[in-house]
Amino acid sequence: MTSKFSIDINCDLGESIEPDQWEKDALLMTYISSCNIACGGHAGNTQSIETSINNALKHKLKIGAHPSFPDKKNFGRKEMDISEKDLRGALRSQLNTFHSICKKQQAKIHHIKPHGALYNLAAKDIKLAVLISEEVSKVFKDIALMGLAHSLMTDAANQVGIPFINEGFMDRYYHASGQLVSRKHPLAVHTELKRCLEQATRLATRKTIQTLEGEYLELKVDSICLHGDHENALPVARQLHQAFDKKDIQIQ
Repeated sequence: MTSKFSIDINCDLGESIEPDQWEKDALLMTYISSCNIACGGHAGNTQSIETSINNALKHKLKIGAHPSFPDKKNFGRKEMDISEKDLRGALRSQLNTFHSICKKQQAKIHHIKPHGALYNLAAKDIKLAVLISEEVSKVFKDIALMGLAHSLMTDAANQVGIPFINEGFMDRYYHASGQLVSRKHPLAVHTELKRCLEQATRLATRKTIQTLEGEYLELKVDSICLHGDHENALPVARQLHQAFDKKDIQIQ
């Protein structure tokens, strides 16, 4: 008997050049179904990419690239004053590097997910979203763009003619508009595990979630992000897996 509900759980990985962090990433891979691997823009290097891809293959995950503004100093979390030409060049360089390593390891690329400030800006800036979609389509053929559900990234992907994966967040507050609440806001991130698990379950079972304004928002998502860059990531991943098992939600 198949589960009534199924959902992809993705995680941003390979965001360190330290081997001990790669080992922690590998432990998380047991509980997810896809990963987004940093490709040198905000973090990572050739070795971290190679190791992350190898571990993802062992765990049979869907593999994605995680490009960013070329800004390791700020971990790609700040807007950059960068020309369109330079941004296109930076994205193409990251994607080409990732593509080359995947080809070498005979790994199939499933999707591309922008990181940090690039992701957040593209969700509300159609010109930037189109630029990213165009660079994805130039390097890869028929590869999906992953981005904020029901945002301008969806429109951009449709305009360029590439598939789109609607992403939701289990640990973030949303506005009634569907935009994420800025991390500058004190309530931007859900800190209680119970709240995170509840929101993940509601997203996976197509139920509404409560917004910052107190309204209820319906988000149809294809994938839920599990943030792997904090110390409690592994126990959160385990408990998410357990919560989904109880609700007969399949992670795939």
